[in-house]
Amino acid sequence: MKKFSKLLVVTAITGSILFTSSIASAASFKDLKEDYWAQHEIEYLVDQQIIKGYPDGTFLPGKTITKAQAAVMLVRALNLNTKSIKVTFKDVPKTHSSYKEIAAVVEAGIFPPSKEFKPNEPMTRELMAEVLVNAFKLEGAGTKEFKDVPKTSKSYKAISILAENDITTGSADGTFKPKAKVTRDQFSVFMARALNPDFLPNQYNIPMNVNPVIKLFDYVSKNPLGIPSLLDLKGNIDLSNLSKAIKEIELVELKEVARLNGVTEFSVTLNASLNDVEQDFLKEGENKLYFLVSKKGYMDFKITSIGKTPHLKEDDSIVTSKEAVELVSGANKAYWYVVSGGEGPRNLENFMVGDLEYRYMGETLDSEEKLLNYLGKWYSPEQTAKLFKDLGFITHNGKLAQPNADGGSLLNWEKATAKIVKSTTTSKVFEVKVPIADFDEYEINKVELHFVTGEGWRVHNVAQ
Repeated sequence: MKKFSKLLVVTAITGSILFTSSIASAASFKDLKEDYWAQHEIEYLVDQQIIKGYPDGTFLPGKTITKAQAAVMLVRALNLNTKSIKVTFKDVPKTHSSYKEIAAVVEAGIFPPSKEFKPNEPMTRELMAEVLVNAFKLEGAGTKEFKDVPKTSKSYKAISILAENDITTGSADGTFKPKAKVTRDQFSVFMARALNPDFLPNQYNIPMNVNPVIKLFDYVSKNPLGIPSLLDLKGNIDLSNLSKAIKEIELVELKEVARLNGVTEFSVTLNASLNDVEQDFLKEGENKLYFLVSKKGYMDFKITSIGKTPHLKEDDSIVTSKEAVELVSGANKAYWYVVSGGEGPRNLENFMVGDLEYRYMGETLDSEEKLLNYLGKWYSPEQTAKLFKDLGFITHNGKLAQPNADGGSLLNWEKATAKIVKSTTTSKVFEVKVPIADFDEYEINKVELHFVTGEGWRVHNVAQ
């Protein structure tokens, strides 16, 4: 889960509750119904310009995918270089429509080298496993076993790694069927899972193109009859009447803030201009709403509650070491941005209060409210208040000021590594190894993260 990066910002919407995203756009094929099992993964690949379908507007999902077609998809997905290719094949002349893509995937080590590529040969499940593991550099211990894939099989390791990464789950009877042919819809699903962890079947990540919060705002304007398909509300909100009350709306931010027991919470910040229609949910100006989304089935998510206050007081999702380092590194940058005084116009005059010389903050941080809001994006409320006090800020002549001092740090938090040593649904502690500048030395710190209701994980302290 990428808790610290799932953020959607859009602007300017008029006449209805509506916001859109290029991520949410979808291609339609004549032979794919809206409830087709692989619809969302196929649409995702179309949005990423990895697949296009056929000229007659069909996708032919059940048709076997060929090695050449798989090669083309992989080149587009990985943006492989198709120039200066030196690989040659007996059965794929340079005039072949897919020669460059075929040569590129072989040269990149994705497909095994061979004098013959056999471009029209169907992809098998075992070959699919091998090329996806090679293409996306998947790693694993090779311990996941299937009844019909003995350890002596040359494809055992690739199939096991693919399963360990949750890209395949195999069949219900414990088999993998390595010799079975792969269809176009199946390969699209495997490809989408390899590209975007939100599509992994054993997680409750929500791809943007199936997020019911995003679809709700679009449906109110374009497909009001489809709204009930997105909802499983515990409360009673008249969305139709609410839409009539809105004259103009601007969405400022949508972000994932928490997960608990398979339920995901999103916060939505918006500015609304309202008509004179009786309703008591939105107010004129800025609003912040919270949406609870539950997974009802594979790629089937419903909005179960909409409120003005956060629902989830805890978070049971796993914060990875990489995500922890990203958060702590961001907090460190924020700290030094504050110490440097922020940016923008400022009063350059220094002044004395007691024995200390002070300087004014830049326009971006020239009030207590601005500074606390900025630090609050990275730090817990308690740590934010502590930093404000420790750094000695005062308000002078209506503007925020800080003691006049310089500082810096040799710790390179961006290149830090971390391992978790304690974890609960409200607090996590990581042991972080931080390089010191360019020296061959490092410092060990313990970093504690706290879950902040309605906001997500924040740095609570850094104990050296």
